[in-house]
Amino acid sequence: MFSFIKWLQASLSRLKQNKGLWFTTLSVLSSSGILISMYLINTMTTNVAHQTYMEEHRTDINHLDSLLMHEYDSLINIASILAIHPEVANAINNKKDKQLKTLLKQAQTAINKNANISPVTIKFYSKDHEIEHSENIDIAKLIIETDQSVSGIVVNLDGVRILGMVPVIDKNVTIGTIEVTNSIHSLKGDFERVGKEFTFLVTTQQLVHIDLEHKQGSYKKINDEYSVAFHNYDSSFYINAQKLNFDELKREKYKTDSFYYTTYDNITDLNGRMVGIALIGEGSDNANSFVKITQNMINSVTTVALGLVISLILFMF
Repeated sequence: MFSFIKWLQASLSRLKQNKGLWFTTLSVLSSSGILISMYLINTMTTNVAHQTYMEEHRTDINHLDSLLMHEYDSLINIASILAIHPEVANAINNKKDKQLKTLLKQAQTAINKNANISPVTIKFYSKDHEIEHSENIDIAKLIIETDQSVSGIVVNLDGVRILGMVPVIDKNVTIGTIEVTNSIHSLKGDFERVGKEFTFLVTTQQLVHIDLEHKQGSYKKINDEYSVAFHNYDSSFYINAQKLNFDELKREKYKTDSFYYTTYDNITDLNGRMVGIALIGEGSDNANSFVKITQNMINSVTTVALGLVISLILFMF
């Protein structure tokens, strides 16, 4: 070991005598050290950013699930209150459809006017006869057979809806159901309250089930796979969606650029069929946004670390 140290000292002494070679060696070593350090720093900060964005992805998806569960509970509660009203059971038993529709219309108007939820639509189904303009008959039959409430996502003629349906029971016999729904686009307001963007894109396969009168002039094509009900959203975020590579988004779980952080979750109906995709995001124009804070943090760490590396290399040589 002692001999090696003496050899190293002698080699350095001879190298210093050759000024050109000495400064060239210093330059090469310094440049290599800086490049290697930059690579390591960029790799480290990229990994940290990835983990941060993945954690935000999980937070956003959990928030979406929580909002949907809250909507399901709210719709089920409204339907349950209406289902125990004596006039509802009486009207179903006596096939007073017009009378019951009027009653439910009044309830719908009162709820939409006074309740702190998005506008709802209320319908009913009968065990013994078909109701005009019924859509979710299979779900109603399931409830009548099982006496169990059901909640979930459905595609109706007026769009993709969040549904809550409960049995109407008279003398221990299920005679029909009450259905309460609201639009999936109502989730936009819930996300805006926490500073997030939300856009629901319906699949091309499910768009064909929506009434032509309802969708004509209201839906814009994002790509061959998805369309958006553009009247329900601010243009900037769904225009951002048109630029997304959805294959990469689904593979990586999120995408970021100089304008938006965007993540997603698949939306399936009660039968497990894919009906669309929920895009959740946050703009980077706000100084307090998650994206801006993350980018600033990464830039600051990179700048400080690189400065320390350069200072250390200069000090060593």
